[in-house]
Amino acid sequence: MAGRSRRSCLSRAARAGALLIAVLSCACRAEQGAPYACNCTFVTDFDDDAKLDVEICAPTEDRAEGLGRGCAQTHAPGPVSGCSCSRIPDRGPCEIRACRATPREP
Repeated sequence: MAGRSRRSCLSRAARAGALLIAVLSCACRAEQGAPYACNCTFVTDFDDDAKLDVEICAPTEDRAEGLGRGCAQTHAPGPVSGCSCSRIPDRGPCEIRACRATPREP
């Protein structure tokens, strides 16, 4: 009887370990969002308004402007005064907080 109880305990421990591994693997996965193209304005050293385009990944449309502004600030040589963002159609999910400057089209 003691052998059976020990096997049952080991079996429960193995299941608990497998569950813990599954939970931890999900916790380490990057949060997903949608890509947005943002057009941001900033002030240059000469107090002129300039524009910078960035592409960001945001969890919601409401958060896109704030994340776009933060992304633009890392690339702009002056203070960012504002951003307007729109979702990029036909693109799959992306990793939240992805940020890159995009070249302006002529």
